[in-house]
Amino acid sequence: MRGKPGPVSQIHANVPTEWAYAYVADLTRHPEWSPEAMMIAPESDGPVGVGSRFSAEGGLFSRRGRSKVTITALEPPAQIEFEVEGATTITGHVFTFSSYGGGTTITRQPFGIKQPLLSPVTGLVSRGAMNKNVVGALAKLRANLELGMQSARRPDLPVG
Repeated sequence: MRGKPGPVSQIHANVPTEWAYAYVADLTRHPEWSPEAMMIAPESDGPVGVGSRFSAEGGLFSRRGRSKVTITALEPPAQIEFEVEGATTITGHVFTFSSYGGGTTITRQPFGIKQPLLSPVTGLVSRGAMNKNVVGALAKLRANLELGMQSARRPDLPVG
């Protein structure tokens, strides 16, 4: 991934690696585990692959914005990369998946590709809130994965 690497975050989910990868690689499901309300939709029909683009609308700290999301790499079931281009920024996201202890370790790392001049200062000021946002999203991701796995084993439980 190009750009300046950001902080690495990790969770462990008690689900198979293929299950975790498939859920995260389906970008239309990201709103299910986003800490803020968002929507994302493919810009074209057909199979998703490298170069697939999505229109997104969401927020960070209650500031709404539109963006374009492009998948830049898919390596099932090990890694997915995508870039989010907003009005003034481009941020890359890399998710990696590895089997560990009967489940999956999911690692997330952002990359600052195009950032406003004052971005480093803003990042320092809001680092705690941003970390809370990422940690919350990953905790929700783990809960959704594990609930989905339980539902798959027990048809009487709802998925999602």
